[in-house]
Amino acid sequence: TLFPYTTLFRSAKLTHWLERLGFVKAGQHRSKSVSLLRQGDINLILNCEPYSFAHNFFEAHGPSLCATAIRVKDSAKALERAVAYKGQPYRGLVGPNELELAAVRAPDGSLIYLVDQNEGGIYATDFNLQPANASGGGLLRIDHMAMALPADSLDSWVLFYKSLLDFEADDEVVLPDPYGLVKSRALRSRCSSIRLPLNISENRNTAISHALSSYRGSGVHHIAFDCADIFAEVRRAKDAGVPLLDIPLNYYDDLAARFDFDDEFLSELAYFNVLYDRDAQGGELFHVYTEAFEGRFFFELLQRKNGYAGYGAANVAVRLAAMAKSRSGAARQAKL
Repeated sequence: TLFPYTTLFRSAKLTHWLERLGFVKAGQHRSKSVSLLRQGDINLILNCEPYSFAHNFFEAHGPSLCATAIRVKDSAKALERAVAYKGQPYRGLVGPNELELAAVRAPDGSLIYLVDQNEGGIYATDFNLQPANASGGGLLRIDHMAMALPADSLDSWVLFYKSLLDFEADDEVVLPDPYGLVKSRALRSRCSSIRLPLNISENRNTAISHALSSYRGSGVHHIAFDCADIFAEVRRAKDAGVPLLDIPLNYYDDLAARFDFDDEFLSELAYFNVLYDRDAQGGELFHVYTEAFEGRFFFELLQRKNGYAGYGAANVAVRLAAMAKSRSGAARQAKL
């Protein structure tokens, strides 16, 4: 569950983006300017409530992710562990008939809500829920959420998640950006259902540095949604007018040299701007990116096959180059 904060104007724009991605409005808060969007097992809460933690976070960072909720075996014990490791607990104002959830502050000041696995009514308590709508898309769950961090903060974020929430950390990898190098280290829960790639760069013009400047600090870089049929989802997204990141055609020429794909399949990948990767065990990744929402964060649609566990590192250079080209094109348009 994610809790972005937006103004009413930006909320309408973001809601329109998400609806084109197949999300449907599932409920409205009983007393606040907060709406619930759903698709599959994904819950997105858009918060426009003034005089709130979310509003204060917006004032500091603009449209951003102010909170996430994760399921734990025992929220009381999870909060106790977090406090024992010097985590900062949070208790906000709870209105009449609202559910009170344990929460701790993340290193960027956002909130992490700790929800018991057996707590099934966290939305029914606070929201007037609408009947289930089956007309949305086929996105299933949040696959991962990538963060952009200042270069000197990676170790503190890794320590936070390992100590307070018992996450595991993958090895650090170095990725090429057209304007410098990006270092990435992924964190994941013990069950691997929560994945958080953390990204830093010491170069001022990389995509990570642009994200930090846009957020005025750490913030979500992109959110990846898992699906069962990438081509069906991208076809639906294209038909709905979702602005997808254009991938240069020479990328698919390179794929033809690396893999034994027929021309028809390569043409399908190119038409839908789908990137492809395969690991040594035969696992496959198909993924596509949207353009950025207001130049800030963007979304990734992906499909994993045969146990692929990575994040498409082989395609990072292509994706970042395409993003840089998109940014420069947007800048030229703004000057006209």
